[in-house]
Amino acid sequence: MAMDTLTRIKELAAKEFSIEPGKLDAAASLDSLGIDSLSFIEFMFKVEEEFGVAVSDEDLKGIKTLADLQRHVASALAAAGKA
Repeated sequence: MAMDTLTRIKELAAKEFSIEPGKLDAAASLDSLGIDSLSFIEFMFKVEEEFGVAVSDEDLKGIKTLADLQRHVASALAAAGKA
């Protein structure tokens, strides 16, 4: 069974930012996780590649948590007919 979107995002984030997946609170702000905006933009390229979706710069500004990111990825997947 395929992992859910949030689990995959957490695993990517854990690898990218050297944080244990269990310590990644999807509702915590990216700042509180120690993720700065430049690192997050680089991470977004990996997320887009992993899921085969694009997140616009406009959407990116509204992403403050991993849960926000999951919602954007899920809606992009749905829009592309991949979910």
